[in-house]
Amino acid sequence: MAALLAGFVLMAAIYFQTVPPLEGFDATAHVRAVLHLRATQRLPRLDNATAQVSYELITQPPLYHSLAALAAAPWPVEPALALVQASSPNPYFEKGLSERQTLTLPNVPWVARAPLQAARGVALLGALLAVASAWWLARTLRPAQPAFALAVASVVGFNPVFLFLAVTVTNDGWAAGTVALTVALAARAAVQGKPPRVWLWAGAAGGLALLTKYSGFLAGVPSLVLLAYYTRRMGTRAALAAAGWALLGGILVAGGIYGRNLWLYGELAPLQRMAAVIPALNRAQPWPWHEVRDYVPWLVWSYWGTFVATIAPSAFLESVRAVMLVGLAGLPLALLRGNGAGDAAPGWTRPWTVAMALAWALAVAAAVLYWTRTVSFGEQGRLAHVAAPALALLWVMGWQAWLPARWQPALHGGMTAGMVGLALWGAAILDDAFHLPPVLANVTPDRVIDAHFAGGPVLLGVDLPNGAALAPGAPLALTLYWTTPQVIGENYTLFVHLAGQDNQLLYQFDGVPAAGRHPTRQWRPGEVFADSHTVALEDIALEGVALEDVRRDGLATLSVGLYPVADPSQRLAVRDAAGAVLGDRVILGPVRLHAQRRVGAPPPRLTARWQGGIGLAGATVQQDGAGQPVAVALTWWSETVQQQELTRFVQVLDAQNRVLAQADGAPQAGAWPVSTWRAGDQIGETVTLVARPGAGQPAWQRVVVGWYDRQGVRRRLVAPTAGQDFMTVMTRGE
Repeated sequence: MAALLAGFVLMAAIYFQTVPPLEGFDATAHVRAVLHLRATQRLPRLDNATAQVSYELITQPPLYHSLAALAAAPWPVEPALALVQASSPNPYFEKGLSERQTLTLPNVPWVARAPLQAARGVALLGALLAVASAWWLARTLRPAQPAFALAVASVVGFNPVFLFLAVTVTNDGWAAGTVALTVALAARAAVQGKPPRVWLWAGAAGGLALLTKYSGFLAGVPSLVLLAYYTRRMGTRAALAAAGWALLGGILVAGGIYGRNLWLYGELAPLQRMAAVIPALNRAQPWPWHEVRDYVPWLVWSYWGTFVATIAPSAFLESVRAVMLVGLAGLPLALLRGNGAGDAAPGWTRPWTVAMALAWALAVAAAVLYWTRTVSFGEQGRLAHVAAPALALLWVMGWQAWLPARWQPALHGGMTAGMVGLALWGAAILDDAFHLPPVLANVTPDRVIDAHFAGGPVLLGVDLPNGAALAPGAPLALTLYWTTPQVIGENYTLFVHLAGQDNQLLYQFDGVPAAGRHPTRQWRPGEVFADSHTVALEDIALEGVALEDVRRDGLATLSVGLYPVADPSQRLAVRDAAGAVLGDRVILGPVRLHAQRRVGAPPPRLTARWQGGIGLAGATVQQDGAGQPVAVALTWWSETVQQQELTRFVQVLDAQNRVLAQADGAPQAGAWPVSTWRAGDQIGETVTLVARPGAGQPAWQRVVVGWYDRQGVRRRLVAPTAGQDFMTVMTRGE
């Protein structure tokens, strides 16, 4: 068992690092409950004032919150409470723009974080109790099969949802642990034929279960099956005594709290009081049973792969379903093989194990269906983890029924390894949903921008790895590089717009950087991170935008900006590095729209190459009747993605290299800006030459072409010729 628990703790540590402190089912409400008990150090009354603090103080017994408050005792309440208030809620969660319920704020002192981490540590202890109790229960029922117990405990502990519950601020782990401990103690007393007084410990554990959640009453169902076996083995008189001892144990542990409920509210479990204090707790009308039935598949999937708003992919869920079906299909086979007493405790047979586990599982399933029908947001499979050992027993027995006894230990080992793999898969899913983008060092974007937004965000630049172009089947990929010199005090929504002619919006993204994981209030001063987006023609579905407006050759403008989450009309002002106002957005540049997907073609033979990957594939000079050059037909080839805007020049020179005529501009009169060229693009154009005023009519000598940057400061050099920044395409007399 030591190796099992060590493995579970190691896996929980991975989840602990992956899941942010305030994520989890009702986590912030649980934290508020813990901090309230830490501050007041007394049991709350179930009234409206308490409900304003936390609804979990109304709906849950106090064991977990009290233990967590005790663990948080070394630290003051105010910093932790301020952190909870500042971190939640994430305004983008309710909008469906982020899977995170809360924010991970920068520069939070340990004194504020410590009570939250202490509460998570207490939750982990409850989950550890569940795993250990599941192992103990399986060892008690089948002492001759130690690997069987390992497999059962692994199915319980390495369920990704259970691990998620184990490291978040919730009492679910303690609910599963105390119920499992109750059944394990009852099984020990019943199967081993212990004296009736030993049932006191099972009752005491049941009292702990009742102090954790009101679902702790369900521990009585498998305990009654075990008591029935005890009656058969030890007699009615001993069984009645055992029941009395168990009841005494429960009263000693939980009697005070439940007596208080009865005295103050007239109910052992104050359900009516809860409904009165929290009117939204119960559904206005219970769901019809056919609607509840439709939710059964969801309840099963959410038992294994739903982490609040993060849902495991279909491949994960289908894999789990296949394994579940194999186990369930094997269960009748396990019963048909006989009593199977040889691998069980003396006198305890396989049908008794199935009866106990099945009664336990069905009781919890019925309760979950009832909660789904009557309680708002009750349709959650995680609530069935109080029956996790029962489900694990049934599945493992079903799986091993397909194999001969001599192969079963290997199967148990394989199942344990498989559950570890499933847990790692779940950790990867959670990491994808929650991890902050990695901090980048020494980043030089392909297109440097250095735009400073009001409030602190800074856009350093952008990469367009496939080029600034959009075509069917060839999406536009862009990566924005962000940083901030200061802590950002507000949540700003990022927008990415692609606008066509007359500023018609063709594509719009409004959301949170890093796929919803990194709202601006989380940004850490001085850290640089990348934010990637993909614009595909197939994704464009804006109202009023017809596909023919996008699927045609032309140009669009790509821009980004920010606005406060509560007011999209108030875009943030943006300045360049020198402080000059750029407006309320940053123009990233033109994007070339292609009506058709490009057909791959072999690169042509080039007559010249410029640094940066621009090649000249052809040049034809057109002359008038007097032999003067009047136009040049050029064919360009882009060997690489072009990131910089360039100006093409064509010049007619005399023998002294004086310019007689020229034409400077973007290719095709601006219709094919160089910054939109992709690798493999071929661009043809005909350039009309304009005589320079006052040049007279000296004899022309040659026609040259070349490139220079937008500012007209630096020409591109022809490679590999050293120092030459133009290419002669025609010499007089040739």
